[in-house]
Amino acid sequence: MVVEAVVEGSEVVLAAVASVEVASAAVEPPVAGNVTMLMAGSIRRIVCAVVSLWFAVIPVLAQHDYQFDFEGKEVKEPTEEEQIARGDKLKVYTLNPNTGDLLRSHIDTAMLGFYNRVKAEGRSLAIGYLGNLNSPWESKMFFDRPLYHPQFMYMYGLHGMLIDPFTARFYDTKSPTTQVLYLRHGDNQTREEELRSTLALNIGKRVNIGNDVDYIYSNGFYNSNKTKAISYRFFGSYRSDRYEAYAYVGNNYYLMTENGGITNDDYVIHPGNFANGTNEFVSTDIPVKFPGNNMFNSLRQGTARLTHRYNLGFYREGQTEYYDGNEFEAPHLIDTMVFVPVGSISHTFNYTKSRRRFKVKNPLDNSIYPNLFIKRLNDAGEMITLPNDTTRMEEYHNTLALSLREGFHRWAKFGLTAYVRLENRFYTLQDSVVGVPPTDREFSTYVGGEISRRGGKYLNFAADGELSVVGSDAGAFKLRGRLSTAFDLLRRKTEMEAWGQLLNTRPGYFLRHHHGTVHWWDESFDFIQQLRLGGSLRLKDWGTTLTLQSATLKNYIYFDHTAFPQQVSSPIQVLEGRIAHAYRWGALGWEVEAAYQTSSNRTALPLPKLAAYGNLYLDFRLPSSTKVMRIQTGVDARIHSSYYAPYYEPAVQQFTTQQEIKVGGSFPLMNAYVNIHLKRSRFFFEMYNLAEAFMDSKRFSLVHTPYNPRGLRMGIAIDFNK
Repeated sequence: MVVEAVVEGSEVVLAAVASVEVASAAVEPPVAGNVTMLMAGSIRRIVCAVVSLWFAVIPVLAQHDYQFDFEGKEVKEPTEEEQIARGDKLKVYTLNPNTGDLLRSHIDTAMLGFYNRVKAEGRSLAIGYLGNLNSPWESKMFFDRPLYHPQFMYMYGLHGMLIDPFTARFYDTKSPTTQVLYLRHGDNQTREEELRSTLALNIGKRVNIGNDVDYIYSNGFYNSNKTKAISYRFFGSYRSDRYEAYAYVGNNYYLMTENGGITNDDYVIHPGNFANGTNEFVSTDIPVKFPGNNMFNSLRQGTARLTHRYNLGFYREGQTEYYDGNEFEAPHLIDTMVFVPVGSISHTFNYTKSRRRFKVKNPLDNSIYPNLFIKRLNDAGEMITLPNDTTRMEEYHNTLALSLREGFHRWAKFGLTAYVRLENRFYTLQDSVVGVPPTDREFSTYVGGEISRRGGKYLNFAADGELSVVGSDAGAFKLRGRLSTAFDLLRRKTEMEAWGQLLNTRPGYFLRHHHGTVHWWDESFDFIQQLRLGGSLRLKDWGTTLTLQSATLKNYIYFDHTAFPQQVSSPIQVLEGRIAHAYRWGALGWEVEAAYQTSSNRTALPLPKLAAYGNLYLDFRLPSSTKVMRIQTGVDARIHSSYYAPYYEPAVQQFTTQQEIKVGGSFPLMNAYVNIHLKRSRFFFEMYNLAEAFMDSKRFSLVHTPYNPRGLRMGIAIDFNK
């Protein structure tokens, strides 16, 4: 017998954070006095506005009743297939990384589009990457990119592939659950394989433990393109009325063989000119810039996180869900006393250790990298290019948060949070002479707050802001807000959303300092300023979403063709309009997405103006007595207009600009696929890059970097219950 409490009302999950660690070394701060003075006046005005807003909107918001789960906000609805398979016996949460608040999430159990979500191209409308499943990548759509480079900039190309406090999941399950995914592409020589699993189980009602593992081994379809990676995480949680704790430890390890791209694009564009006029050569025979598995980049990142909080509140009459042991039967509601949290105090500790090594086994041709900043000699006393560069960083974050919950009283229509965060970072750089490498230290103290309403029927909003008041980032600030509403337009369900961000951030340490054998710089870049505005209109009954976004960037940093960072002082304007449409007519379904974007500085920020994706499919069940097998089969394609695509420079692991070669415009990436759903299993077969069978190939993702040739991909995912 399992009893679980459910209450009427609502909760806002937003808290405040204060740091427990004290910095012992002072770091020279940037000149940001004017920004700090400006922010002091702005904060006073913002506080007055928030107080006025509270009293102004309470009478309006009080007119609407709504239901809310005190154990976490429903920010994502579980899929239909997940409801059928699990009911509500499996709950999944993520945590707000600043405040430690629970956000309701769900696992991926959807069959439609399964084949697309587990490959590199499924990460964005258009991407550039090295062809390998496990290789660094960058979205070609500006607003799909991260807001800024991470502190450890070498991880930029792996975003979305690492353990992330924004997406790390915690579970609450009535029976042990395991999800397993296996992917495969290519023959024995070129095979890409991925094995991913998640295990979670409850020990009693309050304790949950589990682990995630993701192992990838890929030989790659090109010479010296091999990669391997393993990521794992062990997690646990404890949840009671008064006290909650969530913790995990994990590691990411990536080893990438670098080939620098192919040396002659005609091997892809005009293959008939080679191999004695036939197409019999294979992609691994194409010459590359760095052959022989000679150049490597390895990245390691370990992380540990603990979030715990104490809830203040009271008990009142409510209802609980009672399960009688039948997993296919809905729970019964019984009366009981339920805890209602009024406020909470939380503490979050986060530790991250990152390490990068750039290594070459045999000396390179000195003409490839003419500038040598770390000089090495061979036995004959000759200068050689033989990098073996290492870089390390450690981060410690402590956050203390205080929150007042939404919905604990009929007048408490939104929640408030305030927090303080202390950051300490240690950096180790390569030195030009042999010895103990130097270590730098930076610390910063941030104060911030959040206000949100997520339980409203017609109007919801969230806003947060933070300011660095002490330390190396003094003067940096972030202001963000989002507003959403729902209404009927011509008797059609319509949703509108608007958002905005104002950022003033200091470039990360490794954007300002890099010491390596072939690249070396020490810069004092100005703060990067961004103003981003956007809005969307969603017509649910028509399956259509319209989105418009704009950005103004000042002091934008990019990497030029020499792979050195440059800062643009003049503002750059970026504008994007996007439309997405998905609809079903009987067994026939289609998805279409198209975007137009423009950049006012195409040298520093080149973007394809047009990008599009289309998917036409049939979705049906086999005509049998049980109809347990569901099939989706169709063809999809994606394409973008030609533009000066970047080049990936392995020595600094960044995407660099160039103005010589354009990529895109005439060759779509087309795939034919079959998705099958059978009880708790999903599997797919996909003929990847089908267009090569009947079109002249121009399968380039980046400059001198093609994606994989035509081949068969397959994968299977199984959801084990109990």
